[in-house]
Amino acid sequence: MASLKKDIKKSANWLVQAFRALDKELDFSVKSVEHIETVLTEQFENGQPRPDGLFASGLGGKLFAISSYIGEVIIRNTKATKWVTDDNDPQGEINIKLVSANGTEMFPAHRVMKRLQNGEEDNVYHYTAIAVKKYMNFDGEIPEGFIEVDENGGKPWWKFW
Repeated sequence: MASLKKDIKKSANWLVQAFRALDKELDFSVKSVEHIETVLTEQFENGQPRPDGLFASGLGGKLFAISSYIGEVIIRNTKATKWVTDDNDPQGEINIKLVSANGTEMFPAHRVMKRLQNGEEDNVYHYTAIAVKKYMNFDGEIPEGFIEVDENGGKPWWKFW
């Protein structure tokens, strides 16, 4: 069984490919999350997927992919944010969280579920933009050991020096 962190990366990349098939480019920019918001608006009504729509089957995996992508966007557009997961949690896919070196924690899957329940008032694009600009913003020196090395012993993808 793969770890949640591996599943997150795999699912976020799957979502990029799935949206490409819809002629919507997901490039891990904050702006690209607008495409996700648009699709959610089109494909859900009163918190339920349209019976003949994209989410009629495989709903859980697709929502996990959306949550994973949103988290990856936040990580890639902030200085010191990381995933914290618990592979032993039976609801680990829902409880994946982001932690900033500033101490802020965010739960993208919770937000995606709130978006479906409450509609556009819980817009995932706005959530992502505010997370990057304000809540997960960190300007200090990254604490030693905060950013984990990858499983192959290398540096994080964004550390090229």
